[in-house]
Amino acid sequence: MASVVPAHVTVTYPEETADETVLLRRAEACLAGTKPFRLGLGEIFAEDAGRGGVFVAVHDVDEGWAGMRQQLLAEAASPIDFPAHITVAHPRTSARGEECYAALAGQRLAAEVWVREVLFTQTGNGTFTVLRRFPLAAGAPRRGPGLPAGECRGGT
Repeated sequence: MASVVPAHVTVTYPEETADETVLLRRAEACLAGTKPFRLGLGEIFAEDAGRGGVFVAVHDVDEGWAGMRQQLLAEAASPIDFPAHITVAHPRTSARGEECYAALAGQRLAAEVWVREVLFTQTGNGTFTVLRRFPLAAGAPRRGPGLPAGECRGGT
């Protein structure tokens, strides 16, 4: 899968949205006014010692991911309760999850990335296709000293 699907953080899953058209309308409405935000990469974690997958924890530094998810899934029938993450070994596509977790357990990635666009994608039959791009608003928000989490000041 790594050769087909680039590293990404999923905002909504297909099984969370009953109507793709409604999701895309919401994305058009809310993402144009959404400022870029930061995500921090963190510790390696696994489900069932790697048998259920191996992941990199993603920390929602500016609470942009959670806010976007809340807006897009305002009426989701069945939201998935799984934290933001980057998949290292997917249980459906790799039989090496246990080996992967044994090699990576206890490690941590100390990195921060800016999210400047959201993609609507389709994966299947060995392909990864970008169907729509939603650029986020110009100007990166900055969190000033003393501001509570999620409250940002505009800036560049």
